[in-house]
Amino acid sequence: MFESVSLDITNYWTSNDFLTESNKNCGTLVAFDWREKNEEYYLTEINTNIDLGKLESKDFKFDTFVDFLNKNNFTFVLGLRNIVEGPDKIWINKFKEVLKVNGIDYDEYIVDRYPTPIPEFDIPDNVFILRYSFDPHNQVDEMAAVNILFEDFIKKSDWEKCYKNVISKEKTRVIVLYNDIENLILHGEYIK
Repeated sequence: MFESVSLDITNYWTSNDFLTESNKNCGTLVAFDWREKNEEYYLTEINTNIDLGKLESKDFKFDTFVDFLNKNNFTFVLGLRNIVEGPDKIWINKFKEVLKVNGIDYDEYIVDRYPTPIPEFDIPDNVFILRYSFDPHNQVDEMAAVNILFEDFIKKSDWEKCYKNVISKEKTRVIVLYNDIENLILHGEYIK
């Protein structure tokens, strides 16, 4: 259920013009956080500034991402990292290694702190931009930053029954690649 609902929501966002990236061929990773209350699980929030680290690198579906890149003729990934946040070295090194083995180049561009907008790049069609940083002009990032916006969205959606404001430290997380080509589960449910 966690994965299918998370993917359904991202597909809804894509088909309803929530994706307002500054660049073509750009996507971001969205974490869907589910929490338990009385043996029921509820979607409580989303995040786009995800702490990708050792835990995430263990079962991250790097091969699924590579398949997506190959299928869409992307031979280069440009990571947009925030100056103070972004994937840690363990995750990024594993990511770069998987890309290199598959003949895909990688580089990063450092984005200044919020509210600095994401720059617009003139990129060729073989480049995919993976944004790890907050985009102040993206509706999904706004919902991730201000939970009341996500709550308003979800309460007016077909997924209203999945939402409840549950407070607990432990959460079950699903990570989805959100873009206008194809949304993909890149990390199945795990305890965070």
